[in-house]
Amino acid sequence: MQKKLKANIWKYFLNNLTNRRSYLPILSIYFLSLPNTVAHQIGIYTGIGWLVGFLLEIPSGYLSDIIGHKKTLVLAKFSMLFSTLFFVFSNSILFFILGSIFMAFGFAFTSGTDGAFLHNTLVSLKREKDYANIKGKISAKVSLISAGMILLLPILTKISLTMPIKAYLIFDIIGIVVAFSLFSPTVEYSAKDEKGEKLLSQLKRFKGTGFYTTSLFLGIIGAFILVISPFKELFVESLGLPIVYIGSIMALSRLIWFIVGHNLSIIKKIQIKKLLFYEIFFFSGLIIISSQSKNPYLAGILIAIMIGYYFGRSPIFDEYYLNNFLINKRYKATMLSTKQLISKLLSSGLVLATGIVMTISFNLGFLISGISMLIMLLIIYPFLKKYIK
Repeated sequence: MQKKLKANIWKYFLNNLTNRRSYLPILSIYFLSLPNTVAHQIGIYTGIGWLVGFLLEIPSGYLSDIIGHKKTLVLAKFSMLFSTLFFVFSNSILFFILGSIFMAFGFAFTSGTDGAFLHNTLVSLKREKDYANIKGKISAKVSLISAGMILLLPILTKISLTMPIKAYLIFDIIGIVVAFSLFSPTVEYSAKDEKGEKLLSQLKRFKGTGFYTTSLFLGIIGAFILVISPFKELFVESLGLPIVYIGSIMALSRLIWFIVGHNLSIIKKIQIKKLLFYEIFFFSGLIIISSQSKNPYLAGILIAIMIGYYFGRSPIFDEYYLNNFLINKRYKATMLSTKQLISKLLSSGLVLATGIVMTISFNLGFLISGISMLIMLLIIYPFLKKYIK
């Protein structure tokens, strides 16, 4: 049994890796190569996919806790396979819509569930204190490998535009095999871990624990980073960065993610309350400084540091949630999915306003984003201090 549980860790790595969609950068180009397609239709299939993922975020986590994490991960892998097949055999926007919907299913069924499955595995191995370190290292490795896969896109597209997508059929099949081979850990529950607790009941019980305040704080950070991220290449290019170096921001951010993910034990030594306080000025400061920089290389480095650190340190907060906000151990995926949904809600609220400002000036857009983040986090932090240990 111990051997099977330990195998879950490297299988978690493969599950994570095969879930990446490195072909996304060329998906819109492939779509426009199809007959009777126009640019504005890209927003249709991506918007529908985003909406489906948004609506499924919490229900998918709750379903996962009900039917089992392993079964949900298997469903996620089949959803990804169907998504890839729809894209490969696409001849119209309908196929792209279906592909986007199944991709949203795949991501939603994985969100929260994979972290809950890994945590249950480590609890059974009596290594739950290593959750952040293990997840951080795995995510960092996957990030670096996926960056390399993105760099292979130009080579594969020379064969055909669909070749990068077809290659993922192999990854999807591997992912399905890995998901079926996962070993479901046996988890012990106490009397307070009520079986069959309704979703609404759990959401109500989070009130007063600090869950929503903490999620709002972290969600604001994540929302601003995710909203300005699509503009980062355009911003540094407007400052004069040669187009051949545009991909270097992504590459550098993945390298920093890798470094941070392998050194979470150092960051964990900082008290969470202090870490969150430091991050108020770290994230907003990097955005503001980059907005005022006239040097495209400096701005690119600052943005890469911000993005790489953000994703690299995320497992620390997942671990904190599991240790402090888990009111019912039977519903880990539900809690983690709820946290994710709050961030998505904030992102959807910011995306339109940010896009409007960015059309005026990238510098202004980054400056306003940095200042807005700083003000919002400073307002929330005094309330956050009452709950954070």
